[in-house]
Amino acid sequence: MKSHTSLVAQQTRLSEWAELVRDCQNRPQGMKIDEWCQLHDITKASYYWRLRKVREAYLAAAENTQAFVEVPSSAIHSENLAPEHKVAAVIRNGNNFTLEITDQASPSFLKTLLGVMMDAQ
Repeated sequence: MKSHTSLVAQQTRLSEWAELVRDCQNRPQGMKIDEWCQLHDITKASYYWRLRKVREAYLAAAENTQAFVEVPSSAIHSENLAPEHKVAAVIRNGNNFTLEITDQASPSFLKTLLGVMMDAQ
């Protein structure tokens, strides 16, 4: 188990590295990473190692964060639909997730929904 001091030091380093990564990503258009690294007196390998560590820390933190809020099924159950709204499609997955799409869904809504679903995979 790491001591409190070493955890603080690790968080400080990650914060500094995240700032470094942001700076590199905001470098002038046309400037290559090699050039940016040379200008900031770090090796390209060191930059990519720090980038990897920042990404790993971000992903570890993201795993502990709830990405979706569960909605009670009674709030979205098809029984709550007006009689003129018919279910046109049902999408289910193995995690007890069900999505019912009515015939009233607009093409722009469906396009947005499919885009979000593709990004989530």
